[in-house]
Amino acid sequence: MSEGLSMPTEQCQWSLWESFKHHYVQDGRVVDDSDPRNITTSEGQSYGLFFALVANDQKAFSSMLNWTEKHLSGGDLTARLPAWLWGTLPNGEQGVLDNNTASDSDLWIAYSLVEAGRVWNNYYYQTLGYLLATRILHEETTKVANYGTVLLPGRNGFILDHDHVRLNPSYVPLQLLVRMQALSPDYQWQELVDTSNRLILESMQKGFSPDWVEMTPDGLQIDEKTKGVGSYNAIRTYLWAGMLSENSPYKKALIAKMQPLVDILKKDKAMPETLETVTGDYEGNGGVGITAAIIPLLQSSKQTQLAQYFSVKTKENLSSIEEGSYYQSVLTLFAQGWQNGRYQFDTEGKVIPSWVAACQK
Repeated sequence: MSEGLSMPTEQCQWSLWESFKHHYVQDGRVVDDSDPRNITTSEGQSYGLFFALVANDQKAFSSMLNWTEKHLSGGDLTARLPAWLWGTLPNGEQGVLDNNTASDSDLWIAYSLVEAGRVWNNYYYQTLGYLLATRILHEETTKVANYGTVLLPGRNGFILDHDHVRLNPSYVPLQLLVRMQALSPDYQWQELVDTSNRLILESMQKGFSPDWVEMTPDGLQIDEKTKGVGSYNAIRTYLWAGMLSENSPYKKALIAKMQPLVDILKKDKAMPETLETVTGDYEGNGGVGITAAIIPLLQSSKQTQLAQYFSVKTKENLSSIEEGSYYQSVLTLFAQGWQNGRYQFDTEGKVIPSWVAACQK
């Protein structure tokens, strides 16, 4: 942090991030200990990089980037997209458990790198992020007739047949894709923005986002494996939409499409853990992260009092961030950081951390 702060130190430090680091980050590695294999995912690394940027924590950012490159990309992020899963192997040693990739994680890593390069004036980060983004386009996209270029969830296993793919609506935060398009207008990013926006809208036939869908030239189909359920993946679709800039050309339609979920939240004062997107049936109550993650949607829907109610519920359960709940914790950091004004996204997709104006000379 810079000398000569214009705000008190406690306002420029992010206590929730410090708690997350203490409980989940070990020598640059974000650990998800809910799995007995003591795993690390490229998702965890990507979110950690973004939070470190929001917190102006350059030391943690560098450490997590180095760990990711060394252990998930064979020592060279410019040559290999990160493996998505690392942990304890059957022989007791630690290493890569699955070499396949996760495109949403790769996108968050590339985005965090180019944005870190911009706000920290680091040309190496910018260049690395740009190269990683180019590799995403080459290795994790495909064309579907009547749609165009779509982002596959990973390098392998998601093309089911010719022009038949399996997709995840929560893997395409529009603010990230818009930012990439602004940086590389000569590439296919605008087409990805358009197809991703269409994917999100069309997959919510009754206003609820599914975890997974299948796409063919004839349209979207119910995913054969998950049968249209929306749960721990889909919660991010609402989160990303709620955090879009108010001036985003995509936000109004997305928020309007999600109002059936808002009606459930108004009635029950709780976010369901699982929701049948075809029938509208739902069950369970989400944990602290799921409760937090719905706040941006409520605020964007002008449900100020209900958003405050969910905010209070989140604060009452923040101790669970210290109790082996990696995923609930990252959802909480995303939502509470945004709600408390620690960062926002502008119309061009750039992240605007509060410390840029508040915590420097």
